Amino acid sequence: MRYLICYDIQEQKIRTKVAKLLEKRAYRVQYSVFWAELTEREAKALQQELLSRVAKAEKPLLLMTPVCAACAEHIWQVGKRLEEAQDFVVV
Repeated sequence: MRYLICYDIQEQKIRTKVAKLLEKRAYRVQYSVFWAELTEREAKALQQELLSRVAKAEKPLLLMTPVCAACAEHIWQVGKRLEEAQDFVVV
């Protein structure tokens, strides 16, 4: 199932850890917004990993919501995902 994952974390060090975790398992859409294709089991495991990463944050906000196939058909997006929009230089 497709999941929409968002976060708002004040502490930069913790925010960076969360971003790196999500970059390994999801596609970055915006700086703090990700899409992921996960099984229910993978989603629960990711939730636990996210919780462990934000345990010391003062006021973390995590949002992870499933998007069913029927709802995914109605997603409206303008522009490219952040990962697609960035230019990479290979040296």
